[in-house]
Amino acid sequence: MELDERVEKILEKGRICDHCLGRQFAQLLTGMSNEERGEILRRFVAMEVDSDGSTEIDGSNFKDIEFRNTDLGERKETECIVCGGLFEELDEWSGKVLRKLQGYEFETFLVGTRLPDKLVKNEEELWEEVGIQYCEEMKAEFNRELGKKLEEKTRKKVEFDLPEIQVLVDVAEDEVKLNVNSLCVYGEYQKTERGIPQTEWPSGKYEISLEEIIAPAFLRAADSSDEKFHGAGREDIDALCLGWRPFILELLEPKKRDLDLEKVEEEVNGNDEVNVRNLQIVGRNKVENLKSWQPDKSYRATVELGEDVEEEELEKLEELEGRTLNQRTPQRVEHRRADRYRKRVVKEVDWEKTGEKEVEITVRAEAGTYIKEMISGDGGRTEPSVASILGVEAECTELDVVEIHGKKELSFVKDGQ
Repeated sequence: MELDERVEKILEKGRICDHCLGRQFAQLLTGMSNEERGEILRRFVAMEVDSDGSTEIDGSNFKDIEFRNTDLGERKETECIVCGGLFEELDEWSGKVLRKLQGYEFETFLVGTRLPDKLVKNEEELWEEVGIQYCEEMKAEFNRELGKKLEEKTRKKVEFDLPEIQVLVDVAEDEVKLNVNSLCVYGEYQKTERGIPQTEWPSGKYEISLEEIIAPAFLRAADSSDEKFHGAGREDIDALCLGWRPFILELLEPKKRDLDLEKVEEEVNGNDEVNVRNLQIVGRNKVENLKSWQPDKSYRATVELGEDVEEEELEKLEELEGRTLNQRTPQRVEHRRADRYRKRVVKEVDWEKTGEKEVEITVRAEAGTYIKEMISGDGGRTEPSVASILGVEAECTELDVVEIHGKKELSFVKDGQ
């Protein structure tokens, strides 16, 4: 079927608007809208009609065209048989969307549409008769045209990959819904009091968590409905974290995105349990980067020995440096962790005798190393250990994370250290 025959066949079905006519040929030429394509094609057919004076095309398709040689009689204003006048409602829908967006800060958005089954069926029936060689879906054009109107009215940009707000226009239900994407804030925390878990425990065993201390200031600043806390690993509840552990706080459905992070940092740091620093807005896709990051960590452990050990004997601890530990899941966590074996490398060891049966050990080890078990041996589940090397019982009585290495590996961190 030739192109002009296809156009005439479409127009013979009844009143077809410029959008729906041009959309059937959306893959031909560029630099114009479907509405412009439809107008060009309609006027070309009108010229053919005016040249021979006869046609089976519904005259309503030429309502606003003046003929020189042909009298088509009364040409009524009728509704498009494909879209049902949907594209005439673009301004109305843009107004509904703008009202829904009131109160939200954003720079990027994306429009999606749910069409009534009837309109989808209308288009599919048309395709069955004239083919789909050059066409575009109605939904795609409506999304684009509404997006252009919203860009013009809001001065914001359509973003296909990671929009801050997704607008769903439900034509079938005559409503607009918003999917407000999270606002993610990277930061680093320092835990300065023992006995506090990183995140809230479902059992309510602990009175408060670091998450519950850190999050409220961010929630208020962003006018956010809720949050998710993503840490780069975690320290034991009874351990301090002096080495500034990276985290991302994901703020859900935020109304505000332009946060005064200096003010938020000052508010969070007004407590005795935790400090935060280096706050910065990052993309939602950075959460996975953070969760998969496996940095070395340095620890300082206070170790109580089963008996007094001379300094010469303590020098044996240097044997741990460069050794690979074989660690079975510790007994203290086996009720909530898979029972398996892990191999972890101890990279640096230093020690200082601080009492008759006490020694302070500083260790740098691979991510995931169980330091308490590296000290005690955990009944033989970790080998080698401080206990097995010295030949005495050894227990970690205090543990601090003193440094988390390689923050520069997190390429999205502005001041990685």
